[in-house]
Amino acid sequence: MSLTKQEKLDTKRIRISAKKIPYATFLKNNKFTCLINENQNFPSQESLDKSKNNCVSTDIKQKKDHKFYSNYLGQNNRWISKLFFLHYTSYALLLKSEVLNKRLKITDKHLPKLSPEDDLFEQVQNSQNRIQKLNLISFSTLVKLIFFNELKWITGKCIVAYVIESISKNGISFIMSFVIVSVSQHDYDNAHYYGMILVILNLICLLSRHHAANYSVIFSTKARLSLINLVYIKLIGLNSYSFKKANIGKILNIVSGDINTLEQMFSMIFPSSVVIISMFFACFILWNRFDGIIGLLAVLLLFLAYPIQIIIQSFNQETLKKAKLNQDSRLRITNQFIEGIRLIKMQAWEKAFQKMIFGIRQLEYFNLLIILIRTAVDRLFSQTSHIWTSLLFFILLYYGDFRNGMRMAEMISTLQLLNVLRVSCIYMVSNGIQAFIQIKVTFERISNILNLQNFDMHKIDDYQFEKQNNNEKEHNRIQLINFSAYWTHQVSDYDKAILKDLNLNIKEGELWAIIGRVGCGKSTLLHSLLCEIPAYKGIMLFDGQKPQQNKLTIGYVEQEPFLFPDTIRNNILFGKTYDKTLYQKVTQVAQLESDFELMKFKDQTEIGERGITLSGGQKARISLARALYQIPDLYLFDDPLSAVDASVAQNIFTIAIKQFIFEYQMTINPNKPKPIVILATHQIQYAIKCDKIAILSNGELIAKGSYEQIKFHLEMINNDLAQQLDKTQDETTNQNILEKQPINKKKEEINLIQTRNLTVLESDTQQIIDLSVYFRYFKNWKGQAFIFVLVLEIIYEICKIFYQRIISQFETYEKNGQTNFIFLMLSCLVIGLMVCSFIKYIISIKQVQSTTQTIHNQMINSISQAPISYFDINPSGRIINRFSNDLSLCDNSTNLVCLDILEMIGNFFIALITLAFLQPYFIFVIFFIIALNLYQYNFYNQIVSQLKENELIQRSPLFDFIKKTLGGSIQIKVYKQQNQFKKQFLDLSNIYNLNALTYFYQTRSFCFNIDFIGFIASSISLFIFLNMNYEDVAVFSQGVLLLTTYNDGLSLGLKQLINFATQMSSYNRMFQIIDVESEAPQVKEEDSKLSNFPESGNIKFDNVYMRYRQNSDLVLKGLTFEIKSGQKIGCVGRTGAGKSSILQAIFRMNEIEDQQGSKIEISGINIKLLGLQKLRSSIGIIPQSPFLFNGSLRSNLDPFDQYDDQAIQQALQVSGLYEYTKSFSNGLLTDISDINSLFSVGQKQLICLARILLYKKKIIVLDEATANLDMKTDDFIQNTLKQQLKDCTLITIAHRLNTIADYDKVLVIENGNVIEFDEPFNLLAQSLNSINIDKQTYFSKLVLNTGQSNSQAIFDIAKNKSTRRQH
Repeated sequence: MSLTKQEKLDTKRIRISAKKIPYATFLKNNKFTCLINENQNFPSQESLDKSKNNCVSTDIKQKKDHKFYSNYLGQNNRWISKLFFLHYTSYALLLKSEVLNKRLKITDKHLPKLSPEDDLFEQVQNSQNRIQKLNLISFSTLVKLIFFNELKWITGKCIVAYVIESISKNGISFIMSFVIVSVSQHDYDNAHYYGMILVILNLICLLSRHHAANYSVIFSTKARLSLINLVYIKLIGLNSYSFKKANIGKILNIVSGDINTLEQMFSMIFPSSVVIISMFFACFILWNRFDGIIGLLAVLLLFLAYPIQIIIQSFNQETLKKAKLNQDSRLRITNQFIEGIRLIKMQAWEKAFQKMIFGIRQLEYFNLLIILIRTAVDRLFSQTSHIWTSLLFFILLYYGDFRNGMRMAEMISTLQLLNVLRVSCIYMVSNGIQAFIQIKVTFERISNILNLQNFDMHKIDDYQFEKQNNNEKEHNRIQLINFSAYWTHQVSDYDKAILKDLNLNIKEGELWAIIGRVGCGKSTLLHSLLCEIPAYKGIMLFDGQKPQQNKLTIGYVEQEPFLFPDTIRNNILFGKTYDKTLYQKVTQVAQLESDFELMKFKDQTEIGERGITLSGGQKARISLARALYQIPDLYLFDDPLSAVDASVAQNIFTIAIKQFIFEYQMTINPNKPKPIVILATHQIQYAIKCDKIAILSNGELIAKGSYEQIKFHLEMINNDLAQQLDKTQDETTNQNILEKQPINKKKEEINLIQTRNLTVLESDTQQIIDLSVYFRYFKNWKGQAFIFVLVLEIIYEICKIFYQRIISQFETYEKNGQTNFIFLMLSCLVIGLMVCSFIKYIISIKQVQSTTQTIHNQMINSISQAPISYFDINPSGRIINRFSNDLSLCDNSTNLVCLDILEMIGNFFIALITLAFLQPYFIFVIFFIIALNLYQYNFYNQIVSQLKENELIQRSPLFDFIKKTLGGSIQIKVYKQQNQFKKQFLDLSNIYNLNALTYFYQTRSFCFNIDFIGFIASSISLFIFLNMNYEDVAVFSQGVLLLTTYNDGLSLGLKQLINFATQMSSYNRMFQIIDVESEAPQVKEEDSKLSNFPESGNIKFDNVYMRYRQNSDLVLKGLTFEIKSGQKIGCVGRTGAGKSSILQAIFRMNEIEDQQGSKIEISGINIKLLGLQKLRSSIGIIPQSPFLFNGSLRSNLDPFDQYDDQAIQQALQVSGLYEYTKSFSNGLLTDISDINSLFSVGQKQLICLARILLYKKKIIVLDEATANLDMKTDDFIQNTLKQQLKDCTLITIAHRLNTIADYDKVLVIENGNVIEFDEPFNLLAQSLNSINIDKQTYFSKLVLNTGQSNSQAIFDIAKNKSTRRQH
């Protein structure tokens, strides 16, 4: 049975909606994945495509989500309704009656459905297929793809509509002369006849213009989203090396700024496509009107504006490229500033970043100013072209003796025709040239991204390996033979291999440990197994196959875990189907159950961006749980044990790795080969318990095999530990570490905010735009400048009206012999109005851009002083969006919008006043026009403004989602979630598409209704003039001229007025950042009196209470202790006990509670009396995750340029990096933007050490800074600090207890309280005669949990320290 057209559309809708199962949930929660109940499954793409039930259920779900308006716009409307946009108006009436009249706000639930034609699925898919077939993507490629492939029908409809508009506009000019001539000849019947034709042409022009504009915005929206999806698909397909080669600032700018700019550019390019047709008809009319070729002189004079436009825009093209580069740089630095704000605040580097950002912004501002001034010159000649062209034409006709006399009908109709050409040929071409340049620049930037080469791991030598027999092949699942790895895709003779000639054979069921010093190549080996390095030599085989044919599934836990803002459960599932039994087992072995018990919403608790509400250990365990849940064939662990305390690490190693992976996993898949685990670690006490150990040194494999086979090489890692491990190897390795001791039973508070939604939805922070926002914006203008601009506009309009009046009376002046005087007067009027316009433009540009510049600087100042809690609840993507999308919109559009409002509405009111003077009865029409227009404006203002606000809000999720993807590209690739992420991004794109199109449709409805009112008024008024002013041809001709032009710009002016209101939303969002409540003052008067602060390193906590945010639980509860100057203090405790909270309190990242007697003193000074700049700059920190920013090595070490090169080189020498950095061609000025290819994680920490050595602070804190380092490097850092900064106070938060065994004291934190604070030996032993741990303390239990041999080593170190102190 054949289907009707409507049934086919409905079927298509169901099919498409079935591909978007999370759509409704996404719409509601705006999350990466939907929340999955225990009895729900997360459907795969394949199941969605195959399951009819899913299709039906999805359709039903969408119907429920669209109760307000169950159809898509125009679904059940006839063609006549669509012709006059009545389906848009009826929807607006529904919104007004059911939403706004009930004092509700328009939200996404009030939107209609997305029509099948507007769904992006097929368009993006087809575009991607075309892109994949091309070797090189260029500007012309994208033009063909966007304009003439997937959107070719919209392109065609748009051009046809503009052609019809152009023909009808020229027809109006042609008929107008006949009307005037008929009146002048008193032929009233013909005058009425031509008047009817004029009305019909006006109606055709009106309909075609608005349908063309409607098609252009549909094209614009779909084209932009298609481009964004193509960029996203490209980025998600890149490996980590290729992505690092890309410019992150440029990518963010293209997505948030450039592509959004195309919204206006696409709409501007179409009208210029019909310029030849307009020109042809205009030439025909002028040839006919002036009896020959002389009539074409008017067109030639008009086109004098073209060379001016071309020259200006060619200069602008180069300047625009510079501005874009500046914008890229600014966004890159701003992004780093916001991403690293916590550490930047701790190191008091806000001023350094502000200086960098302000410097780049100033260059960007200067380039934008030049572009706008040149554009103002272009606008000046374009806007006044019909006036100065007509004057020159009339002068040449008159004084060139081409006409015996000047006929007023010819002059008026020619002025009207030139006005049409001004819009269609000059103004639109000017806009078209600007649009073309913007599109060209943007398309070239997009093509650069789409042409990014994905440097897949490739073999660069011809080394071949003899085939193995089948038995060997079965046993050796992974083989490396003479394997060398490079972190560059083009390997030259000068490039050194990171890994050199490795030979490894890894069999199924084996547990390998990879150990070695910092920078030896451990992480590079794991990246090689992930196929994430660009080039290699030798042989790498997986099950006997090349890397490209690898079918092993992989679970990967990186050093810096990738977590996205969502629930903990969704972070663990990572798109995989929820299996309750497996999930509970995984969270149990990953030691997460105790954490869940203390969270209000258990595993449904939402975590902030990058997991900022979690401790380092909690992040690592969630990442571990994610890997375990995948049940892969190969596990790659990049030192997850270093991020957790000793007892948890021991449990993870035994329960999660040895038992879950090698025992439980086999019960799930008994027929699969045993899994393989490769553990890169600095925890050698666990390495010796592995089946095999591989020792790396400078990229070379110096030993491999069992512990017995390699133990003689361990001294390269840590000689002392090697001896201890050798002595105790005969100890039982099956000690019952699972036995629950009292320490593990005690529960502590976890510093997680006890609300499910940590991140505030952007819609929740939006404020209603009222007059206060406008006043605040214009307060940045100079008052006299604002008034002066208004006065200049009034003078301009009066000059234009007088010009038209004189033209309409020209025959009278000619008869009186006043021709020369009149041409002189006309010339003065033209020069006067051009001068007024130019001054008006310059003042407007200066005020608008200065205001935007001021707002940008205020935002940066506000962000730098915002409390850290602000960044916890606002995703960085949302904040960056203010500096990219909102700021870019205001930079590029506000000036144009302001001028359009001023000129279009000013022209309208002056024209109405003039018409009232010409024909008093027109006053009744004026009341009719103003009353209906005011009603329309008030009716649509709220609707369009709120829809625009929703549209702008929906841009942030797209931006946030891209940022999330960029941060977790390896995880997404490893777990094969690219398609899921693409689908989620497409769903977000469709949500935005619906919001954008709904806004554009209502804007179109508003503009059409305004123009239709004007059409009715002008039609009535035309016949009023025909019947009331037929005796005065001058009045009639000027009246007809004004009637055909007065309403042309009104809809645009009112639309721009609404656009200005929506731009106020952007300004308001920026104002919200400026209004963020600041943390404590950066500088206080007390600071100047304490120039030598701190004079000592004494630190005293007295009854300190602290919480991270209001209404969250206390994380410090009456903390009291005192540290003497020069003491070395180790701070220990379970994950979440409150260790890092002490540092937050010292740096005043969070203010302590105002309890009686509660205070923190440094060097006897209450730190609340100090400015934050003074306090934080006086304390040095080496964080757990080293922070380095784009720039030179020197600027990273000394951002304020306080030290000379010699001092910096000395610091590098002491930190052990001098020889390595000396090999850089540019030395200290080497750009370290591509930091990961230059330094390992350990080397980054050594750079942080060099900073400390350079500044020589009296108080230094280490926040688990050596957790990811080998013990030899850890010892090096500790010894360097003790030797170079002997007198400094050192506080170390440590999971590795060997590090702090020889410290002066150990501070044990539990549940936000100090439970022990004494010398390490006093917490371990009863007396100096003790030969092992014999004291029951919390600290001794922590030490014993590290294993018998290691605990004895800690005891011996502590005893030696205590003995030396007593002697």
